[in-house]
Order: sequence, then C-alpha cells, then structure tokens
Amino acid sequence: MKKFITKYLLISMVMLVAAVAIWIFVVYHWFQGTMHKSLTSVVAKTQSGLSQANAVPSKDSKDRMKLYFTDLEQSKEIITYAFLNEDKSLNYAEGLRKRDNILWALNAVYPVIVGEKIVGWIKVWPSPELVASSFLTEKNILIVLISLLLSIILVFTLASVYIVRRFFMPMSDLKRIINNISNGTAQDIKLKYKSGILKDMGESLKRLNSKVIDINTTVQMLFSVSKALTSQVDMNQIFNVIMSIIQKKSPNAMCAVILPGEDGSLKITAKRGYSQGFSKSIKVEEGNPIADAFIMGKMTAVKDLKSIDEEFVKDFINEGAVTQINIPLADENNFCLGVLNVSGKNCDIFDTDITDTISIVGKYLSIALRNVRLYDKVQEANRRLETEVITTSNELIQTNARLIRKVRDIKALYDISAFASAKFNLNEITKIIVDKIMELTGMETSAVLVKNEKTGVFEFLEGSFGIKAENLAKYAVCSKIDLIKSLEEKKTPVIFNSLIDLKQGCPEFLKIFPMSSAVFVPVEQNGKVIGLIVPVNKLGSEISDNDVKIVEHIAVLLSGVIEKVKLYSELEKKVNNLTFLQGISSAIASAPNVEKTLAKIIEVTKDAFNADLCAVLLYDKNTGQLATQPGAYFTGGQEKVMLRIDKNDVNSLSAKTFREGTPYLSADATVDPSIKSQSAQQWGIKSIIIVPLKVDNEVIGVLRVGKHEPDAYSEEDKNLIIMIANQAAIIIENANLYDKLSTCQVK
Repeated sequence: MKKFITKYLLISMVMLVAAVAIWIFVVYHWFQGTMHKSLTSVVAKTQSGLSQANAVPSKDSKDRMKLYFTDLEQSKEIITYAFLNEDKSLNYAEGLRKRDNILWALNAVYPVIVGEKIVGWIKVWPSPELVASSFLTEKNILIVLISLLLSIILVFTLASVYIVRRFFMPMSDLKRIINNISNGTAQDIKLKYKSGILKDMGESLKRLNSKVIDINTTVQMLFSVSKALTSQVDMNQIFNVIMSIIQKKSPNAMCAVILPGEDGSLKITAKRGYSQGFSKSIKVEEGNPIADAFIMGKMTAVKDLKSIDEEFVKDFINEGAVTQINIPLADENNFCLGVLNVSGKNCDIFDTDITDTISIVGKYLSIALRNVRLYDKVQEANRRLETEVITTSNELIQTNARLIRKVRDIKALYDISAFASAKFNLNEITKIIVDKIMELTGMETSAVLVKNEKTGVFEFLEGSFGIKAENLAKYAVCSKIDLIKSLEEKKTPVIFNSLIDLKQGCPEFLKIFPMSSAVFVPVEQNGKVIGLIVPVNKLGSEISDNDVKIVEHIAVLLSGVIEKVKLYSELEKKVNNLTFLQGISSAIASAPNVEKTLAKIIEVTKDAFNADLCAVLLYDKNTGQLATQPGAYFTGGQEKVMLRIDKNDVNSLSAKTFREGTPYLSADATVDPSIKSQSAQQWGIKSIIIVPLKVDNEVIGVLRVGKHEPDAYSEEDKNLIIMIANQAAIIIENANLYDKLSTCQVK
C-alpha cells in the first residue's frame, strides 16, 4: 500500500515540475518579446544605416562597421551588440563590456533589409538596468504572478483528475462490489483497471462476489424447489422443476429420475438433456454406479465413465456423458425410493458447489416422493368419503336442478303470457318468444313461422334467426316440402343433431340459415298445424329432450296467442267496417244533394280501401246506359273514367253486373279471361270489385273499386263493399226523392 501511495505522490511531483518548466518557458518568451519591443527604437537608426549602405560590409572594414554602430556603442540600454550574416553566422562583434553583467539568455534580433531581401541581422543584449526596470513594473509582475497561479491551478487540476481516475474511481468500483457482497444483491461488476494492486484487489473481490452470486442462486433454486414441493403433488411437474433447477446451475448437465419398476429393475421415469429416444432399464446389481447408489443409499460419483464396465454405462457414454453423480432418494426410514442421476459432458463440470447443490436438491426430491406417497394415501381415503358424499348429494342436486328448471320454465311461460296478454301484434310477441327460447334452452337462435291460409306457405315472423324485418318475405317456406308434410301429418317434433341429417331432412332451411343442429316443433290449432317453432345451434351442440319439452310448452302457448291475435284482428276489422259504414251514413246531409252525396261516398270508399279507382255508375233510363257520376276517382285522372256504357254491352263487366245483379271480384283483371273489356287493361287496374246498387231489389247502378296491385282484395273486402253499395243505393235514392220533392214544391 505504501508503494501505491508513493507512486501516486511521485507522479504528482513530476506533473508539478513539468508545469513549472512550462511556465518558465512561457514567461521567458513573453519577456523576450517585451525586451525586443523596448529596444526597437534604439536599434532603428543603426538598422536604417546598414540598409542604406546597400551592401554587407566585409570583415576587415571594422572601422566602417564601428561607424554604423556608433549609436549602439553610446547607448546605455545596451551592453554589447553583434552583426550576423544572412544565415545568422557571426560577421562583426564589438568587444564585450562588463561581461559579468550580461544576461546571455535575454537578447533581441532585428533584420537588416535591402530592397526586399534580408542581408543580415543585428543582435543586441540589454543592460541589467533595462531588464530590471522592464520586469519590475506593476503590470509585468501581476502578469507573472497570474500566470504562475494559473500554472499551479492547472497542475493541481490535472493531478486531481489523474488521482480520481486512477485511484478514487477504482475505489468506488471496489466499494460497490463490497456493498453488493454485504447487501446480498450479488450483481456482477466489470472493473476498468488492468494492472497493479487495485487489479489484484478487484479480482479477489470479484471472485468473492461470484461466490456470493453462486450462493444466492443456489438459495433461490432451493427456495423454488421448496415452493414446488409445497404447491404441487404431480410428480412429473416436480421432476421437471427439480431438473430445470439443476440445469440452471449447470447448463451442460443431463438429468434423470430413476425409480424401481414392477419387475424389480430401475427405470428412467423422467429425464432432461438426454435424447428423446434414451430409455434404459437398470438391473440392481453391483458394479453399476446407479444400482450401487440405490442399494447402499449413498451418493456415487464417477469422474470418468470409461473407467466403469462398458456394459453398465455404454448408453450414457453414447449420450455424450463423461462424468456422473448419483444421489439416492430415501424415505424417513432410510429406505431407498429411487436415484437422482446427473451426468456431465465435461470432466470438470461438477465442482464442490454444484455437487453440494445437487445433494441438497436430491434431499428435497426425497421429501417430495415421501409427501406424494402420503398424499396418495390421504387421497384414497378422501375418495372413499367423497364417493359416499357424492352419492347422497347427487340426488339432492338433481332434485334441486329439476325444481329450478321447472320454476324457470314456469316463469318464462308466465312472462310470455303476461306480455302476450297486453299485446295484439304477433310480430312483437314472437320477438320475446325467440328470446325466451334462447334463454331457457341455451340455443343460439330460433325462428317462428306462421302458415298463410291463402298461399299455404309458412312465413317467418320478426325476430326469426335475427333476419331483418324487411328481408323476412324472401324466406317463406312452401308447405309441400317433405319436412312440412311430415310435421302436418304426424304433428310431433323432429330433431336433427347432425349436419348430415339436416342436409337430408331440411336442405331448404340450411339455405336460409347455417346450422349444425335443429328441432322443428309444430304449433297446432283445431287439429291443424298453423305454425312452427325452429330453435337451432350454429355449432355442434346437441339438442336434449328437455329442450324439446320446453319448446313444446311454448308452442302450446303460441297457439293460444295466434288464436287471440286472430280474434282480435277480426274484431278490429268489424269495428273498422262499422266505423266505415257510419262514415257512409254521414254522407246524408240535412238537405241531400245527389252529386255531393256521390262525391262523399266515393271519397270515403276510396280512402277506406286505399283504391286507385273508385266510381259510381247510375242507370239512365232515357238513354239505356250506365253513366259514370261526377266525383269519380282515378289516379290517372277523372276524365279517363267518365264513361257511358250501354247496359247490353257484352264486353263490359259493369254492364254484366248491372244486368245480373251479382257482385264480381277479380284478383288480376289484366289476365282474367272472363273480363273482355279493354278499359281495365288500359288503366292498369288489376284487383277489381264491382257490385250492384239495389233499391227494393231493383238495380239502379254499379259501384266499382280497383287497385293497380294484384290480389289486393279478399272476399271479406267484397262483402264490405256490398254493404257499402246497399247503403249507398239507399242514400242515392233518398237524395233523388228529395230532389223530386223539392222540384214539386217549386212548381
């Protein structure tokens, strides 16, 4: 340590001496320049004289040379002088005056220029008095002192930086290593110095630090093993944890847990590092290091496997193993349960630390094996107890589950009933039915179809399969397909639990919606199938019998809902009809006018049936024609339908209705072969109703109503128009009588 400190002190002194030398050199050149500047005016005249001589004096003309240097000779500021040639070799020198007073280091040199060429040099030495007076000025002393101070500061700065870098920074690294060791953080540190006592100290501390790191790693690994033993009972997982820890400690190691088999031989139960195909049965016989560890219950270590009989270790040698350690796994009675085998591919892989770690891990593994055996015994006892408990509780659970399902089903049916009782729109009701089916059965979606009595097809209601309301009309299902025929005939649910069955039994529904399983439940009313409920799964979940029963209950409820909605619809229609007839009756004013009365009847009838054509034709006895009355309505203009038709016209359906006195209904007048008139085709009227106007069984005209769309009117609509016509005929007749009575009174 003394040498170390002496070394750095000497280095600091050398740096100080070097700094002082540099300072003296700088001060000397600075003062030299000061002297040169001070003597410039003294030498100027001599300089000028030599320049004007226009030649360099020869050596033997000393008198003449002396003449040139007269001013210098007489100057008190100069002790002596000399003239140098162009190459600064001596040409002429005055004898020295007061030689002891000359400061040889201080001199000034001035060039002698002729034209543009330097032909020589004048060299002078100042007197000590001039030197002293120049140096001892206040300004020069201050400059010298400041430069000295700066030099000293620079020296100490450089020395400090050097000492910090070469002494204190390494000491800081050493301090961190010591702190790591004392705090147990065990972090590796790289040292920045390469030689000397600090390197030796650092290397020693690094070795100590590595030792601490190894100890901490070992402790952490053993802690991990402890956690594995207390948190897991799966031996394969424990084996994997143990072997992973060993390989972390020694990456090139190969591990295996060897346990006795049913045949008495030792077999590899778990391995890590050995090849996939490595599997070995080991006979329990002397000479085999694994069998020796198992029999004697002591650790066996082999530094070179080739020194053992090849019969015992050739499989390990083929795996690349060179050295091997075998740790016996014993129970609390020192009975060997198995062997922990660790092989290495290098001879020096197992140092003392690694061997100790593997021995400790082997003890932990022994504890794990004992715990697993105890755990198995406890588990067996628990299984017997659990069997008894499960047998008793399963019955309670099943009973409870059935009760819960029943309550849930009853509540869902109640919710549907409650909702349906307050609603009369079938589409709104089917939406909640679809939601409840999905809630009760857990199926992915459902559809509700109702049979259209006119067309015979099954139409989807809103909420079905999540199809948008505006697209539902595209997916109607014909009742002639085999599945529908079977449902209408047998009236029992049909279940499809595979895609193959669905493709064979209901391909039409697969085109509408993708499904993997489905059940088709008929909705009956008065012995006929009036609808279907179709819950489906898009993924491969099967439909249970319980799900089918739930849907059947809902189907019964839906049947009642459809009947209720139908009755409500009929009742609502009757109310509307009565309201409409009341509107016709209101057409009679206190002083009825035929023309206004007809216009009112036509307007009310047109609005009620949303008609594109509405006209009243009355029989004119004078002409024998049916005349269209004012107020007639047609979307193409009133003037187009203001016709007069001969009552005997065989091509006119209106004339035919007048003659026969029977109403007529056509779904599409443009294709109806019984209609010979061209008027309906020209006007684009397809749906048409023509009814006679009768008073006391006498036909006085006809009322015709039409629409551009086909199949717009039903038999019920025709019956309503007949009632309107009968009432209108009475109103018209009354208006005519009133007009006649008014005419008589006027006369």
